[in-house]
Amino acid sequence: MVGKLLMRGMLVGMIAGLLAFCFARIAGEPQVERAIAFEAHEHHEAHGHAGDAPEPEIVSRETQAGAGLLTGVVAYGAAFGGLFALCFAAAWGRAGNMGARPLAVWLALAAFVALVVLPALKYPANPPSVGAPETIGM
Repeated sequence: MVGKLLMRGMLVGMIAGLLAFCFARIAGEPQVERAIAFEAHEHHEAHGHAGDAPEPEIVSRETQAGAGLLTGVVAYGAAFGGLFALCFAAAWGRAGNMGARPLAVWLALAAFVALVVLPALKYPANPPSVGAPETIGM
């Protein structure tokens, strides 16, 4: 039973990873591209381009935004789906008379609070361009 739950959890996690990839490509990547262009413009303004040799690109931006992003979010989704399934399997039957769906909802809520809400309260997001305070307003 645990093996089947693990496989289902990982499969659902992979599907969630595919959805996250689609969202990241549509909503996230344009912002990343704008940030890269902004940083390049700021670097160009501050240092000029005379004598600046461009750094060699180890992994292209296209690969990072495509295959790299897809691999990362699908693997992350599979891992978290599997961990959730194992936690569910450990809690099933030990949580009193609670049914499967309410138990899954409570476990998901607890995971969300522990992995998202509490860290966000303790460590808020950094402002843009942390090292350059004059860019915060931009």
